[in-house]
Amino acid sequence: MGFVSVRVALAACLSLALLTGSVDAQTAPPANLKARFEAADKNRDGSLDREEYYQLIIGGFYFRDKNKDGYLVLEEVVGVVSPEVFRAVNNKADGKLSIQDWTNALFIDFERADINRDGVLSHEEIETYIRTSRR
Repeated sequence: MGFVSVRVALAACLSLALLTGSVDAQTAPPANLKARFEAADKNRDGSLDREEYYQLIIGGFYFRDKNKDGYLVLEEVVGVVSPEVFRAVNNKADGKLSIQDWTNALFIDFERADINRDGVLSHEEIETYIRTSRR
């Protein structure tokens, strides 16, 4: 499998990590998914647009960047992202995820989860994506 294929195939784990907190064998959305979704839905329209999703991604990146160096290393995402996913999205293969690596991988998920292709994610689309991408 080529690098791009691996990246697309494994990017779902990053989105799940962002929204659920862990990639551990989870097939059903967690109980707090609705609350996290509502907190990210800044304009309260019942969906996450690309900007709201981007803000969620950025917040997750900086929350995990414990040493505040602008990169995520495997130790900062252990239990959230598997080593395989980490390697797949680490574009420079330098052991550090840049914010660009992080956002690129997560926006692949946005596109995949947007089932009706309306450019926004509903809570139901995210739940469906979590259920179907973990099988």
